[in-house]
Amino acid sequence: MTDDDIPDDAVSLDETDHEISVTTRRNVAKVLGVMGGAAAIGAFSVNFITGLADAGLASGEADLTYENIYVEGTHLVDQDGERISADQIEQGSGDTITALPEKEGGGALENKKATTLLARFGPDDFEEPTELDWTADGYVAYSMVCTHEECLVSGRDGDDLFCPCHGTSYDPLRGAEVVGGPAPDPLPQLPIGVSDEGNLLLATGPFEGPIGASH
Repeated sequence: MTDDDIPDDAVSLDETDHEISVTTRRNVAKVLGVMGGAAAIGAFSVNFITGLADAGLASGEADLTYENIYVEGTHLVDQDGERISADQIEQGSGDTITALPEKEGGGALENKKATTLLARFGPDDFEEPTELDWTADGYVAYSMVCTHEECLVSGRDGDDLFCPCHGTSYDPLRGAEVVGGPAPDPLPQLPIGVSDEGNLLLATGPFEGPIGASH
């Protein structure tokens, strides 16, 4: 299968205990085919992914930028708007979950640009150019939007993060730098911390740079 066979709208998402989900049914076979040996993550939920694809067009959300999707103190939540605890992933496992920013007043901001990938490794596993001060107890957070054609980076190939649309791989232990495929730039990192009360994950500032493709 070639890149030309992969639809531009093919995306996928992590499955967590709260089941954050993947792609359109008609594209499932193509996505799994292009991923080959890479591990696919997730279950299929058409309604949720369609909502993410359309969310940026909704009233009041079209002006979202990397500078205001998260601000200092914004909690990271799951698809259901539940705040994510620092105990959700075992330290050192390298496992990932998909997160979204909490809206003012509660609930998840279901906007594709806001889709965030959380991974948890050992605190000493990270190397430059990862911003070490932006990690928290082994957690690191990146934008999930590929910098090539803005699909969602939803697969794994070993420790690497893998985009199923055109095969870009990113190294989450080294600032999500590109280690294979056509994407020109790393995924923007989100600075995160753990709250003093409740042991919850929250942003300590905005994404480090623009979300998605630079063209």
